[in-house]
Amino acid sequence: MMSFDQCSSKLEFDKVRERLLRYTSSDPGREVIQAISFSTSLSEIQNELSRVSEFKQMVEQEGEIPLEGIHQVKKAIQKASVEGTILRPKDLVQIASTLAAARTLKGFIAKRKGRFPLIWKVAETLYSDKVVEFNIGQAIDESGAVRANASKELRSIRKAIADKYDHLKRRLESILKQVSEFGISQEEIITTREGRMVIPVKAEHKSKVHGLIHSASSSGATVFIEPTETLEGNNEIRSLQFQEQREVEKILRALTIQVNEIREPLLANMDVLARLDALHAKAKYSIEILGVQPLVNNTGEIRLIQARHPVLMLNHGYAETVPLDLDLGDSYSTLVISGPNAGGKTVAMKCVGLLVLMVQAGLHIPASDRTTVRIFKKMFVDIGDEQSIENDLSTFSSHLAHLKEIEEQADSESLVLIDEIGSGTDPGEGGAIAASLLEALTSRKAYSIATTHQGSLKVFAYETDGVENGAMEFDQSTLTPTYRFRSGVPGSSYALEMAARLGISDWMMKRSREFLGHQQTKLENLIIALESSVQQSRKELDSLLEEKSKLDELVRQYEAKVASQAKELKEVKRDAILEAKRIVERANAVIEQSVREIKEKSADRSTVKAAHEEISKFKQEILSKEEEVAPELSSEKLDVGKAVRFSNGGEVGEIESISADEETAVVVFGSVRMKVAASDLVVSRRRETTSSHRSEMTSLEKPESALQDLDLRGMTGEEALPLVDKFLDNAMLAGIHRVDIIHGKGTGALRKKVADFLSHHPRVKSFRLGEWNEGGTGATVVELSDD
Repeated sequence: MMSFDQCSSKLEFDKVRERLLRYTSSDPGREVIQAISFSTSLSEIQNELSRVSEFKQMVEQEGEIPLEGIHQVKKAIQKASVEGTILRPKDLVQIASTLAAARTLKGFIAKRKGRFPLIWKVAETLYSDKVVEFNIGQAIDESGAVRANASKELRSIRKAIADKYDHLKRRLESILKQVSEFGISQEEIITTREGRMVIPVKAEHKSKVHGLIHSASSSGATVFIEPTETLEGNNEIRSLQFQEQREVEKILRALTIQVNEIREPLLANMDVLARLDALHAKAKYSIEILGVQPLVNNTGEIRLIQARHPVLMLNHGYAETVPLDLDLGDSYSTLVISGPNAGGKTVAMKCVGLLVLMVQAGLHIPASDRTTVRIFKKMFVDIGDEQSIENDLSTFSSHLAHLKEIEEQADSESLVLIDEIGSGTDPGEGGAIAASLLEALTSRKAYSIATTHQGSLKVFAYETDGVENGAMEFDQSTLTPTYRFRSGVPGSSYALEMAARLGISDWMMKRSREFLGHQQTKLENLIIALESSVQQSRKELDSLLEEKSKLDELVRQYEAKVASQAKELKEVKRDAILEAKRIVERANAVIEQSVREIKEKSADRSTVKAAHEEISKFKQEILSKEEEVAPELSSEKLDVGKAVRFSNGGEVGEIESISADEETAVVVFGSVRMKVAASDLVVSRRRETTSSHRSEMTSLEKPESALQDLDLRGMTGEEALPLVDKFLDNAMLAGIHRVDIIHGKGTGALRKKVADFLSHHPRVKSFRLGEWNEGGTGATVVELSDD
C-alpha cells in the first residue's frame, strides 16, 4: 500500500513543510515539523486544528510569543543519568536556558489561559526549577566558561595561578632581555608550549641558554626553551592548573547530579516545548496563506469552496491564484476531469490531495471556512513519469503497476488520484482499462479523481451512475486556459483549434478532421459548443448576481429605513393617542359643564356668554396644536359626493349639494346637514365615522357664519326628538338664534311631535311652519331665546 509519506512527496507537501520550518524557533520544534505525520483519527485532527486556530488568534492579538532560548538538550539530559558522567558546561548552559524558556512561556500563557484554554492545556504541564536554573547560571557564564566564584576553592586556586603567572612572566621577561642583548633570541616574546611558559631562541645558539627544549618551529630556525630558572615556577602553575581542573569537574559533577534529579520533568518539557513551537509555526503559516479551520468528517463529502493551491498562492499571490470549487462524495464519488493541456487539470487534482494531507497533518488550508474535508485512511496517487531503465519499467508499465495496486487495495476509506489515466498506450485499450478501474472504484465507494483527454471516458462518466464529468474552463476567444473548474460537463482538448491558431495549413486541418472521424469531430464540436454556452451563461449569471447583490443592499437599506420609520410612527401614534385622549376628556368636561350650567341655572346671557367663551378658548387651543402638525391643505376642487372637512380640522362629512355660484355647500355630518361657506371646506383623503364625543366637539367647531338645519325625514318621533334636543343645545352654544327643522309633510305625525316638543323647550322663543320658500309645512322655523 502506498504510504502517506509517498503520496505527500508526489503532492508537493515537502514545499509546505519547508515553509513551516521557516516559522519554527528551536531545533526541537523543527524536528517535530520535519517528522510531521498524517493522522487518520477524526477527533485528533479536529483537536489539533482547534489548537492551531487558538494559537493563531494568540499571535494575531499578542504579537510575538516568547519562544527564545529553547535548545535540543534531550541527549544531554539522558546522559546525566549515566553514573560518573559529567556534563559539559555548554550542555548545562543550554539546559538552564531551556528551563528559563519553559518558565517564561508558561507564565505568558497562564496570564491568558481564559482566552486560550486549549493552548494552556498543553502548556500547563511545563516544569520549572529556579534553583537548578540559578545554580547553573551562577557557576557557568553564557560562553560556557566556569566562573571563578563557582566555589571558594576554585576562586582561591585561580588567584594563586594568576599570582604565579605574573611572577613567572616577569622572570622570563628579564631572562629574554638578557638573551636579546647577545643576539641569541629570535624575537622578544614569551609564549607557551604544552602549558608551560617558554622563550624563542635561535637554533644555532640553543646551547647558550640552559633549560629544557620543548619544541622547534616548522622551519627549524627557532627552538622554544624553558629556562632552568623557571622550571620550578612552571611546575607550580601546572600543579595549580590540575587542581583547578579537579575543582571544575567537582562543580560540573554537582550540577550534573542536580539535572539528573529532575531528568523526567525536563524530558517531558522538551516534548511540550517542541509541540508549542510546532503549533506556533502552524499558526504563522495559517496567517501567511489566509488559512481557515475547515469542517472535517470521516464519512461524508469533500466540498472545497474558494480553495487555493497553497504552493501556487505563495509563488503567485492570493489574488492571482484561481480558486477551486469542487464537490466529491455526495451524488458521485468518482470525478473525471478533462480539458486542454496546461489547462490546470493536474493542478486541480493535486490541490484536492494536498489540502486533504494538510488537514490530516493538523494544518489550516487556504479556503472558505464553509469548506468540508473528508479524512481518509488510505491514499493512492499516480502522478508523473516513473520510467525506470534499471527495473526495466516503461512509463506505461509503471502506470499499470500503480493501477494494479489501486485495484487491489483501494476501498471506501481511500482517496485515489490518477493523472492521465489509461495514457501511454493505444487509446482504445487504455480507455477500456481506465473505465473498468473507475467502475470498480465507484462500486466500492472509493473517492476517485482522474484526469484524461480520452473521449470514451467522458462518455463513460456521462453514462455511469456515481461518476461525474468535470472540465477546466478554456477561453475560446483567446484559446487560453482560465484555470477555473466546472463540474457536470466534459472539456475539450482544443488540439485542432490551437493548431489552426498557430498557423497549420487549411488542407492539413481539413485532413486532420477527416482522419479524426465524423462522430469524434461531432462530439468535440458538441463539447466546444456546450462550453461556449456555459461560459456565456456564467457571464450572464455573474452579471445577475452582481445586480442581485446591489438589489439586496437596496432592499436591506429600505427595510432598515422602513423599520426605523415604523418605530418612529409608532411612537408618534402613541403620543398622539395620549394627547387625543387628554383633549377629548377636557372637551367632554367643558361641554358637560357648560350644558349643565345652562340647564340647571337660569341660563341668563352672562352664563351663556361665559360658556361660549370657555368653549372658544378650548377650541383655539386645539387649533394651535393642529397647526403644529397639520399637513398642507388639499387644493382639490369641491364636488358633490366628495368627503370634506373644515379647513381648521374636525369631522369628515360628505357634500350633498353645491350652490350655483359655488359660494356655499350643503354637507352631511352623520345625521346633521349643514349649509357651509365653500371657502371653509377642504377635500379629505378619507371618510370617518366618529364617536359621539367627536361629533359633539366638531359640531361646536362650526364657523359662526354657517347656516344650520336639521333633517329628520324618515325618522320616528322617538328617533328624532333626542336629535332635536341636542341640535338646539349645540345651536344655542354656537350663538345661533334661528334654525330650521325639516320633518317633511307626510302624515304630519312627526311635525306634531316636534311641535309639541318645541312648545315645552326652555330655550325656544317661538316656532312656526315654513313659508313657501322655506319648505312650507314640511319644515319648522325655530327662533331661540337670547338669554
